[in-house]
Amino acid sequence: MKIKEIYEAMRADGLTSSQMEFSRIWLGRSARYYSHLIAVGREPGLATLCGISWRLNRMQLKGYPVLLEFQQQLANEIERRAITDIRGHRS
Repeated sequence: MKIKEIYEAMRADGLTSSQMEFSRIWLGRSARYYSHLIAVGREPGLATLCGISWRLNRMQLKGYPVLLEFQQQLANEIERRAITDIRGHRS
């Protein structure tokens, strides 16, 4: 799962109209955050993934099967990263 795929799906479903809106509303970041991620070829950090996951959880996703799948992928990615972070910080 890539953030670009989520953006494209949300734009196709009419849930966001621009990268700036996606950054502010869905990612909870500055207006240029998403375009910066694309420019530098990075994925968002764990906190940002948690934010978009939380926002998607508040929606009724039954009418958005692609986003429902992304929600599950986000949950898996958050869990994977959280476990990796915990293991990396053990003494």
